[in-house]
Amino acid sequence: MTFDRLPQGSWVLVTGATGLVGSVVVELLLEKGFRVRGVGRSATRAAQFTEHLKVKYGVSSYEFAEVQDFTVSEAFDVALQGVAGVLHIATETNFDILGSDTDGALIAASAAVLGLMKAAARTNTVKSFVLTSSSITAMGTAMLQYGPDAQFSTENWEDDLIPMAKSLSSDAGFAKSGITYAATKVYAEREAWKFWNETKPGYAFNTVLPVTIFGPVANPTKGAIYSTHTWLNELFLGDRDGIIMKFMNPAKAMVDSRDCAVIHVAALLSTEVDGQRLWASAHFFTANQILAVWRKAFPDRAIGPDFDFPAHPKTEITDLDKSTKLLESSLARAGTLSRRVSSPMSQAFSELPPVLTQDC
Repeated sequence: MTFDRLPQGSWVLVTGATGLVGSVVVELLLEKGFRVRGVGRSATRAAQFTEHLKVKYGVSSYEFAEVQDFTVSEAFDVALQGVAGVLHIATETNFDILGSDTDGALIAASAAVLGLMKAAARTNTVKSFVLTSSSITAMGTAMLQYGPDAQFSTENWEDDLIPMAKSLSSDAGFAKSGITYAATKVYAEREAWKFWNETKPGYAFNTVLPVTIFGPVANPTKGAIYSTHTWLNELFLGDRDGIIMKFMNPAKAMVDSRDCAVIHVAALLSTEVDGQRLWASAHFFTANQILAVWRKAFPDRAIGPDFDFPAHPKTEITDLDKSTKLLESSLARAGTLSRRVSSPMSQAFSELPPVLTQDC
């Protein structure tokens, strides 16, 4: 498998560049010899990461562009100048809207995706576009409840999440926000594929479906919230009732942030996976398995007792082969970011604990 769609030295635009996945993607691209233009809503919040990258990789290797409203397509025009590849990782996560205005959330999520896709289509330079979607678009509420054993593939589309979100009242609290978020991912990805198939812009297109993401953050900025990384760290520090438990009861699939980054960059650079949905997933895990790993890794630390959960349903992703092949490729093995020998997804979990020894 080759990864030569874009020549080294090309500019790649990465939205959500300061986040859990985005920061690792940025570092991987820079290590591979690409130049990166990160995009986010606040240059001030990104300043420490920007300085870190300029010192490490050179002042001409990384730029940051502030785009405050992702739903305005023209807002990306300047940031896209000279760009050859786009990794659209950022997502709309305004929980006030998610919990109260489903239609507004759907419109905003779609506009934030289509705006950048349309802006990229207006250029004559963008050759590849990768969108971060979510595994929930193919797994749906089976991820959220105990039920029968199940199998999933990228052929699955959980369109029922959209009417389900609309049917819930704002009084439903986190359930309303969570289901609406899932619905926005389905709706936005559906709209993205529709746009790409109907307009045939001059770039290749792929989507990546990550499961629960654990592992290191490349952004050294303290005090920021790095979603599942931060929430898992809260469990490590003793909070057994935090939001991360919604990702562990019942058991979910996980992926290491570095492997998730490889899938994104490989989809951007390889011509062998054009026009496909790609999993970023390893095996399914339980909260008690994480506690056991922590007890072994940190024998002097008091780790709480096992959780008393019901038996977890057996679930399987049936078409991981394409993604695993990308992880076993030269793109993954050649990198130095993780200072490890790249492994198939099934081994990613073993590298989780050491990154969770400090407050995030």
